[in-house]
Amino acid sequence: MPALRPALPADIPEILRIQALCYTSIEPERASAYANKLAIAPDCAFVVEQGSGAGLLAYVFALPIQLAKPPALDADDLTLPAAADSLYLHDLAIDPAARGLKLSQPLMQAFFHAAQQRQLAQASLIAIQGSQPFWQRYGFHSEHPVSQQAEVREKIRVYGEAQYLTRQLAGQP
Repeated sequence: MPALRPALPADIPEILRIQALCYTSIEPERASAYANKLAIAPDCAFVVEQGSGAGLLAYVFALPIQLAKPPALDADDLTLPAAADSLYLHDLAIDPAARGLKLSQPLMQAFFHAAQQRQLAQASLIAIQGSQPFWQRYGFHSEHPVSQQAEVREKIRVYGEAQYLTRQLAGQP
């Protein structure tokens, strides 16, 4: 039975395996980038593992940020801002062999719970590979003015065809 739990440094090889299977339009991030994210925001990274230690099925990594300053891709020197106002969903990936198991639901619940624990009123992410319809089902949209700012649009160019999406979290359960 798949189980959700906090991500651990020992999970990084499996995270890299899933990342390589899922992200074909961008250069994969290095292990050091995931280690950095896990070190600075361990309460914002979760995995779904198969039973009996048979490996990971999915993961989500998030970071508290300032909404207008999404973090760089593949950075291994990130720091958290003193005044975060958004939980940035950096990465959610599901092993293609596990698709259809509805694993995004517990991962997103953990993400929203992390935002609530940190008392953040907004969530943000960069939608790539045509994933905007998926994120719209979770209430993310590109209508916030920050999504159109030239500085933000320039920063996300490294992702190729991408959109910066946001969601208000006030009243989020």
